[in-house]
This record gives sequence, C-alpha cells and structure tokens, in this order.
Amino acid sequence: MPMVEPTFLAAKVLLLEHDVLHYPRLLELCEALGLVTVPCAAADAMDALAQHKDLAGVLLAEDLPCDGPDSLKLAIALHRQRPELPIFLRRTSSRALNAAEARAATHPWPSDDMAPLRAHVERSLFGLRYPTVLVQGILDLSLHALRSSFPNAEVEHEPPYVVHDRIIYGQVSTLIALESTWCRGYMMLQTEEGALRQGMAQGMGYEGVGGDLGFRELNNLLGETTNLIWGAFKNRYIPPQAFANQQTQVPIVINHEQKYISFGSQDPQLCIRYRLTDPKRPRQRPLIIVQRFIFNLLFEAEAFAEFAHPAAIAATGELELF
Repeated sequence: MPMVEPTFLAAKVLLLEHDVLHYPRLLELCEALGLVTVPCAAADAMDALAQHKDLAGVLLAEDLPCDGPDSLKLAIALHRQRPELPIFLRRTSSRALNAAEARAATHPWPSDDMAPLRAHVERSLFGLRYPTVLVQGILDLSLHALRSSFPNAEVEHEPPYVVHDRIIYGQVSTLIALESTWCRGYMMLQTEEGALRQGMAQGMGYEGVGGDLGFRELNNLLGETTNLIWGAFKNRYIPPQAFANQQTQVPIVINHEQKYISFGSQDPQLCIRYRLTDPKRPRQRPLIIVQRFIFNLLFEAEAFAEFAHPAAIAATGELELF
C-alpha cells in the first residue's frame, strides 16, 4: 500500500492571551502548526465569536484580565455559545476546575510546558488528515466549475483550512452527497443571497443573465454549480464499480434561526473560500462562495492514497482525469 500523501492545512483560532512572555511563544507555535490566530481582548471575545463563523478553536489564558478572578467565566460563556469549539486553557493556577469549567475548557495545559498544547492541537484540530493531492484536486475541479458558471468573473481561492464551527455562511446553501470506496459524506456551497444577486447584476454570469433574479433562480444557479463540482469529483474520485460497504446514516440537524447545521460528527471539516470579482469593477465587493467537505460517515486517507496511486488508476482504465 502506498504511503499516505503529505498534508498541511490551516485552522483559524481565537487568541485570548495577554502575557508578554507567552504571547510570542504562542504565535511561534501557531505558525509552526498551521494555526491562523485572531487576537482579541476579553471584552471583545463574544463579538469576535459572532463575527468569525469559521473557527477551529480558542486559545485562552486562565489569568486573562476579565470580569472576575480568572477567565473561566468567559470560557463557560464561549462554550455555551459555540460548544463545538475546543478551548485550550493555559493554566496559571493549580486549583481544580469545577464540572462546568471542565466541560468548557476541555484542553488545559500548563504554562511551563507547551508540549501538551501541541498534542491537543494536533489531535483535536487536525483529527482528519486531508492529503495534499486530494485538496489540490478539489481546488482544480472546483475552480473549473466556478469559472464555467461565472465566465465573466475572476475566481480566486483563499488557502484551504479546517473548521470545527457549524455556522452556515450566508442565506443560500446547497448540499450534495459524496460516496466512494474511501469516503462518505457531503459537500456544501454557501453564499450570501444579496451578493450573489449583485454579482449577476454586474454581469459575472453568462450574457443575458442579469441581476433581476428571484431567489428560486439564484438557488438554481448555485445548485447547478454544485452539480458541476459533484460531477467532476465523481469522475475523478469515485470508481464506477465500487462503493463503500458501510451504509450507516446519522441525522443532519439544521437550525435555521441560528444558521446552524450539524452532521453528527465532531471531525474537522475541509473549508475553502472562493472570491469572485468583476475585473471591470475592481472596487466592488467580491462575491464569496464557501465550500465545505464533511466526511462524517467515512474517511480513510490510506484508502484514498491507494485509490489515487497511478497503478490503481491504470488498473481500472475507466476514470476520467482532468
């Protein structure tokens, strides 16, 4: 069996740290681990949580200046708001955490030893390892599909990263199932309805398709784009003669009021943000389309590596490569 492909993905974390000695050390470790930090003060923590819908976790100092003797009250508030985000608590005292504090700060680590923090991050934030060749393949086929759906737009992507958040971006979302010998799950596209309508009004789509579109037409446009990506993914990564043997299912929970969706799994999701701009209007706000891959039912990196190996591809003789 071939070796699993190398992986390196980013993850965004909220950084609540004030100590002048620990702050640069944390930044250095975050850079080494692939963590993108969002620094903020305790007073701004809840606002930052509301602003950023694509976080993977929280780095919190126990002695952060807060309303109270320590930051555990803040940790409980953060956990109550977004319980799917692991909180990595830098301990500065030896007192035992009570039950509520322990539920919130699930990954405590001592100030004088960053090895436990590294282990916590690698195990909890990067629990699924997405092979680089898979991520690059997804980027290639997704960019091709987006450029086909929006031929007059410049389409770029931000660096791929993993998220633990379950917050939906925008008002328009699509969901399509993915199933292969090495994975089972879903792909989502999410965007803001107003930005999508404005993009079409600017002429990002085909000639004659303007911005006077109802929500059904906008839904169909994103749905057709999703289908293009799914078809390319199917041709490249799903053998026509074989499917996964494990046919278990889990409920998908959607709370429209909270813009929340759960696939019944705590595994990190692969997330890619695409920026569509109008070259004729460089100052215009870009259209953001967020893509997520949720392999909540099956993901085997080793099986993917075997499937993607040239010898395995040659053996089938039926896969269409791009």
